[in-house]
Amino acid sequence: MHRHSLLYASLVLVLIFGAAFIGTFIGANYAFGQRQQVDRGFSWAYPAYDKLATNFNPQTALTKDNIARVSDVWTTAFPIPPPIAGIEPLTGSSAMPIVVGGVVYFPVNYMTIFAHQAETGNPLWSYSYPVNMTDVVEKIPEIRPYQSGLLNGLSYYNGDIYMPLADCSIAILDALIGTPKFLGDLAQGRMCQNVPGNAGHYTGQMLYGPVFYEKGSMLITGTGVSGRADSGRGFVAGFDLTTGKLLWRFFLMPPAGGDPNWTIQYKGKGNVDPVAGDWGDSKGVGVGVGFGAWAVDEETGIVYVGTSAPAPYYDATGRPGPNLFSSSILALDAKTGELKWYYQTSSHDLAGHGCAWNVALGKIGDRKVVFKGCANGKVYALDAANGQLIWSFTPPSVKYVNVPSSSVNNNNKKWAVEPSIDAYWQCPGITGAIEGDIAVAYNKVYFVTYSFCDYLKPSSVNPSDLDSFGAQAVETPLEIVKNSTVYAIDASTGKMQWTFEIPDVPHRGGIIASGDMVFLGSIDGNIYALKSDTGEIAYKKFFGTPLGLPPTIAADAKGIVSMFQVVGGLQDRWNIPVSGIVVILKHKNAAIPPSAPAQQADQLGGSLQLPMDLLIPIMAVVVVLVLFGVLAMRRKNKK
Repeated sequence: MHRHSLLYASLVLVLIFGAAFIGTFIGANYAFGQRQQVDRGFSWAYPAYDKLATNFNPQTALTKDNIARVSDVWTTAFPIPPPIAGIEPLTGSSAMPIVVGGVVYFPVNYMTIFAHQAETGNPLWSYSYPVNMTDVVEKIPEIRPYQSGLLNGLSYYNGDIYMPLADCSIAILDALIGTPKFLGDLAQGRMCQNVPGNAGHYTGQMLYGPVFYEKGSMLITGTGVSGRADSGRGFVAGFDLTTGKLLWRFFLMPPAGGDPNWTIQYKGKGNVDPVAGDWGDSKGVGVGVGFGAWAVDEETGIVYVGTSAPAPYYDATGRPGPNLFSSSILALDAKTGELKWYYQTSSHDLAGHGCAWNVALGKIGDRKVVFKGCANGKVYALDAANGQLIWSFTPPSVKYVNVPSSSVNNNNKKWAVEPSIDAYWQCPGITGAIEGDIAVAYNKVYFVTYSFCDYLKPSSVNPSDLDSFGAQAVETPLEIVKNSTVYAIDASTGKMQWTFEIPDVPHRGGIIASGDMVFLGSIDGNIYALKSDTGEIAYKKFFGTPLGLPPTIAADAKGIVSMFQVVGGLQDRWNIPVSGIVVILKHKNAAIPPSAPAQQADQLGGSLQLPMDLLIPIMAVVVVLVLFGVLAMRRKNKK
């Protein structure tokens, strides 16, 4: 009996201290799993909040009525990047953090992730991908670094963090402890090696984490290119989530050597008719995916994808035709990669105005609709079933100079001012008029444009000059005013509801919605929270340095809704680079109640779970009851 008592006592201690350790380690996982239909906003687990890429957190604890009472609770700084052989790593972070189960994950621009308790800021783990890009390029010549290490977003799925990498791989990290694994064709370089019909280079994975088709156990991602004359034959690809095996590819252009009839097979599936000889001989040109979160419809099994501008961006000498499927929105069968439809927003693009950032899926009544903003400054609403245009919106604040106002261009034009080789104005400029995510919420579409022009000088695209974009920015003969404008438009009609002006600065990073507000970070150093129905300022805070991202809105371990704001870390175009920090703001009474309907299951693919701050007391009660039972049995046996 003495031996049994010691055993029971040991079991009690293991249960109590084990539960306490788990609760402390993962930040006391407060959040119940939520289905998207009944989500209450505990976590921000995808780059654009959810699998529909809406950037809308439906929490109602932190609202326009109490946000004025938020305060800073903790902050952390990003270290200066260490040397990485073969590249010059960028500073700070270009990505909104994701928050899951009381843990916040910060990606930074040198292939590193930091995990902290969201409540206290205590560090849990960090992971830096060990890579020598010089060796990678020697081993895999299809990879040519460009802004390597840049991370614009992570993804979470079923207990793992998915991290895209510069060597065409994806690191899959255990969300609790950060241990990595690499699966099949998602391991180093395999995605970009021996690609049929490719004669160019890839810069690595898309800059955002992959998306997931849960019913098909699929991971879907794509390849990035530089936009220069070295760009390769980009594609979207589906992989088995369990093994990492490549299951399908959808190519965005014909194979090297050219195929005059390659695009003809897609006739009738899009708004721009294919033409024979599109892309010419497909050498010295290329296209990739547009970085950003893609929407996945689990009901129909369709993934909605944005693509980059054709390369080289400003010279089409080697790419006649509309250049399908560049600067486009695509609907693909998530199981097979079959093209359902396409919508090209800038045909034969000569301005570098691709369709990066998020592709959101929403509804107008019972009709599923794809909402997309592209670098040309326009926002589109497309029927999700067939790609038919429902409406498009051209912001009045955006100037158009040497950029077509419609999607159709002269398919044989070689550069914007051909035959002149003099410097010229391009408006919108080389980063476009929309350089950030849109948000779909409250029956509206919210986005930010900026009015800015670049002064460009045409440059050679000789095959030997792989670094050429076809033009380069040169000193301007006069100063151009930069202005940002926040727009709210009716999701059903595309009619403008309100605007909010931010003078004298461009914009980068986009907008999110939550608590009857829309949030953005501004280059003027302020975070703005605007009332979603009127555009009036509900909250404003100055950080003293330009902001290139909106905050992440999610709950900490105790259910307190918090704002996780990345500060600094912008590239040269936006600001003098600084290492960057994250500031966490919260209002102590803005808590999501801990109760939730029992039928709710985890939107991220896991099972229903009790929050740790409830689970620990429950476990303690169970242990005490077991202990009393053991003691009672002992007394009975003695009698």
